[in-house]
Amino acid sequence: MMNNELRQATARVGAEALSLVKVAAVLLVAGITADLAYSPMRHSLSAHDSRIGAAVLAVIFAIGAYQFLDWTTSPIYKRLRELSFGWPIGTLTASPAPAAATLDDGIALVADAAVQDAAARAAYGVMVTLDDSGNSLLSHADRWQGFENGEARYHLAPGLALYFRAIESHYGTTTNEFTLLSGDGEDDSVEITSLAQLHQHLTARAAGLPVAVPVDATDDGDTRGLSAA
Repeated sequence: MMNNELRQATARVGAEALSLVKVAAVLLVAGITADLAYSPMRHSLSAHDSRIGAAVLAVIFAIGAYQFLDWTTSPIYKRLRELSFGWPIGTLTASPAPAAATLDDGIALVADAAVQDAAARAAYGVMVTLDDSGNSLLSHADRWQGFENGEARYHLAPGLALYFRAIESHYGTTTNEFTLLSGDGEDDSVEITSLAQLHQHLTARAAGLPVAVPVDATDDGDTRGLSAA
């Protein structure tokens, strides 16, 4: 049985292959159309006008072929995209939300979309930052509680939660930050960079033991990750 990582990679390759097949088919239709149209036109038009006419017909038939292929292959392509990102079935094929009748309705719809997007980003961030296999429960978007500000929380146990937020640097790049929260104070938060580290902190808390100081800890006043309490 293929693991989740291999399944996602296979789906990603399948989606790209399907896109290439569509492009190749459209080019083939355009070429055949131009070839078939040029000879009849040449009997009544000049060579220049015949080329222009054949090109126009080729573009028209190519557009029609692309729209037809896009319509027929869209369900397959969307399912492959869902599999490639580990999203639940129907994420890209869900019925569109009704149009907003008022500004308040529009705000509510956008807020709901932001919540779902935050949960999806958190689950995807887990696969990028914490879990390369994508097999853990943390990589499922439906288990995350998203918030309107783009952050999300995963309930681990009573009084313990994993918090996600995306941090943008001065260079425009975005990094995923996961923090283990165990209380109301900032000193109770621990930055998590791997599932092994998260497991270490959880087992230490369960046993009432302190967590070892990370090797790369500095003396800049940041106490995250220095203790389990």
